[in-house]
Amino acid sequence: MELKLQKADHDYYETIRFAPFPCETMRENIVPDSCGDIARIVDTAGVVCLTGRELTGDGRFCASGSVEASVLYIPEREETLHSLHFQIPFQCYGEGEGDASCENLDIRGELRSIETRVLNPRKVLTRANLVLYPQLCRPVSLSVCTGVAGDDGEGVQLLREQRETRVTAGVREKEFTFTEELPLPSGRGGAEEILSTRVDIRGADSKLIGSKLVVKGFLSVTALYRESGGRLGILQQELPFSQILEGNGFDEDCESEAVYRLLSLDCRTGTESAPDDACTLTLTVSLCTRVMVWKRLGIDFIADLYSTAAPVTCQREELELSEDSQQSVRRQNVRELLETGSAVRSVIDTEISCGGARLEGEDWKIPVWARCLYMDESDALGSAHREFTVSIPAELEGGGLECQAEAFCRGDVIANITPEGVELRFPVECAVSSSRRRRCLCVSGGERQEEAQERENTPSLILRKMGEGESLWEVAKQYRATREGILSVNDLADESQITSDRLLLIPRAR
Repeated sequence: MELKLQKADHDYYETIRFAPFPCETMRENIVPDSCGDIARIVDTAGVVCLTGRELTGDGRFCASGSVEASVLYIPEREETLHSLHFQIPFQCYGEGEGDASCENLDIRGELRSIETRVLNPRKVLTRANLVLYPQLCRPVSLSVCTGVAGDDGEGVQLLREQRETRVTAGVREKEFTFTEELPLPSGRGGAEEILSTRVDIRGADSKLIGSKLVVKGFLSVTALYRESGGRLGILQQELPFSQILEGNGFDEDCESEAVYRLLSLDCRTGTESAPDDACTLTLTVSLCTRVMVWKRLGIDFIADLYSTAAPVTCQREELELSEDSQQSVRRQNVRELLETGSAVRSVIDTEISCGGARLEGEDWKIPVWARCLYMDESDALGSAHREFTVSIPAELEGGGLECQAEAFCRGDVIANITPEGVELRFPVECAVSSSRRRRCLCVSGGERQEEAQERENTPSLILRKMGEGESLWEVAKQYRATREGILSVNDLADESQITSDRLLLIPRAR
């Protein structure tokens, strides 16, 4: 007869990260009539604005958006730096799993390289290479047996266990626009032309307060501009922001973390009230914040059962959980030389960006892209680029860990001029999340069997020692006794008092 087992249901999400996939996009662009013919390309800067992401019907990831490109160039018969601004649209696909149950797709984009070549003095071709990192959440509905219902529990002995796991409780997203007026440094001329703008978005805090998720972060903006006299200026500023999202359905002891995706970027001279004010820049940024919420989930289950009244056959299934979840930060100071080919007089701007971290052996390997805009000794503008890999020791304790990491450059970039070029010194941080996937067997069903005839002729009292590595549960199950009964007749308080040489009286059930 089948046992009636009580069950507990646990609903949550598991986060799945997929292999990054590349994307290349390009665009030909005509120089506006208001601009002079191009004599020389100095550099090209760009930022990724990712506005569309979806899981297609055939199971692939689709990402779309644009690269906001700024082509820095010197016009013919001029020595001052100018810029072309335009968007390079992209739409690309990566391989997924084809699971229709997946939801909350997120794709983060990194600009790996961008370059421009002159097709003729009035036309340029710009090519950008991106790396896209997809991840999604898959709903999990876990049902485990926790007890025996009603009269079926008579004589049934249960071995209960508990595991604690850290799971994704849910995801919240919100799009918002951030606008700020940025005064230029006093004592200098106003901005005649904004040459390039980039932003770095950093989450600072995320808390669940009541039914609201409160997130805070910083927007680091760098704007390169040309003053009316032709001199170059650079504005760097860190701007705080905050947002409130709905947090219904989450407990206040849940943990959360916010990440941000750039949707659009605009920086122009003047303000709404004074559009001709060349000494103030107005920055408008559209962002999407994605808040992951985690919870600690205690899962109680039956690891084994038997009955003192009749033989029982158990069905078991494997339970796999993430345990021992930990978060840590690894930091590495990096020194790298960008060779310029000519003597450098001054450094105007530097940029460092990090790609996705991957674990190889005992180190995290992080692709890094470095860029430097400089003036050489003949007062000519130049740029240097380099891609390289930074290794950070993983320092993982024990084997069998599942690890994920995000890498950032979150500190000052120091540029030193050397005879070979520009030496950059900067920190790279690697935020690591690790856990262990543990498997255990749990009871999923059971059936009572009819009592065998020979059972009536077996002795009711057994005298024996416990074997090496044997537990009291195993002994009690073998003779269909109870642990409590064995401890009681042997005048023991708990199992820890049993030594390997002690003979135990085992009252066997009839």
